[in-house]
Amino acid sequence: MEKLLYRGNKYTQHKEIVSKKSVQLKYRQSIYNQKRQLISKVQNNLTYRGSKYLSKKTTNKSYRSQANEKVFSLARDLINAQFHLANDELSRKLWNEVATLKIDPQRIINLMYRCCSNVDNQSMLEADLDYSSKD
Repeated sequence: MEKLLYRGNKYTQHKEIVSKKSVQLKYRQSIYNQKRQLISKVQNNLTYRGSKYLSKKTTNKSYRSQANEKVFSLARDLINAQFHLANDELSRKLWNEVATLKIDPQRIINLMYRCCSNVDNQSMLEADLDYSSKD
């Protein structure tokens, strides 16, 4: 048995030393770079304690398009709740969500009433850009 020294105390090792065949590791740069690129594509949205942050590689354009999608989705849901379902409770919940996300209510109203087709993202984007250019 071999004597070991740890923090000034001597210990006796109760297991026998096992000799293992060593393995030579190989560095493969192309595989490493591929994995890094894959991870960077996946990890664009960062959240810490409920607050969303952008990673350095995330562009403002992609963040804006995600924000627009949320606004467009809320506008569509409000149209459905108010005009098709006539559901006051659902409508109130959606307007509360708009307030929670700090979205301009006039922007939503503009999308609800001034947009040619609320199904088409392009027409909603044009109506939204027209509204934002007037400010």
